[in-house]
Amino acid sequence: MNSAAAEPLPHGGTSGVRSVLDGLTDPPPSPLPGLDVLRALVADAAHRAAALLDDAGSGRALAGPAEDVDDITADLARFVARTGDTHLEPAAARLGVSPGRMRLLATAHRYGGRPAVATFLAPQPADPDVLAAAEHSVQPLRPSPTAPVERHHNHLTDAPARVQLRYGPDLLWHPYVDRYGTWQPAAEPHSDPAVAYRAARTALRAQARR
Repeated sequence: MNSAAAEPLPHGGTSGVRSVLDGLTDPPPSPLPGLDVLRALVADAAHRAAALLDDAGSGRALAGPAEDVDDITADLARFVARTGDTHLEPAAARLGVSPGRMRLLATAHRYGGRPAVATFLAPQPADPDVLAAAEHSVQPLRPSPTAPVERHHNHLTDAPARVQLRYGPDLLWHPYVDRYGTWQPAAEPHSDPAVAYRAARTALRAQARR
């Protein structure tokens, strides 16, 4: 890499920190998307490349296809998680889902990446002993300790508390809360189900204060 200072661009900044798209004002020819979309795609590609380099340097493996989520869904969830509602509706239309569901996919990715998207999409088989151990771990934290806890595939649901834990392909517990009759991702996943349960309860209390 050339160590010389980056040359200034006509619109300000340097070639080392600004995209060439920043110097364009005319819309690109059809069928290319608009400039705002192109800029978002370039920024997302740069972020993805940086993440790949960081993962390679740290020895951490990137999410793989074994997590049972297709690449398009995972990439669109990641893209919307990074860019916000600006591209929410086009992404939802591309996947054939409602904007509300697309927002939840993006929220899941924001909390836990591709494994969280896979965990959100559908129940997966889980070792019954793992679920039983998790239920035992969260029992002292439950506000209604005598109420039944439902185990379904990789889901552990404490309905009276409006808390659900989902065991993901990353072997982490993903906290969910019941909001308006929908189970929604609530916090970052954790290897300890008790920590994940507390995170879900904290998310509910924060919502109640709004």
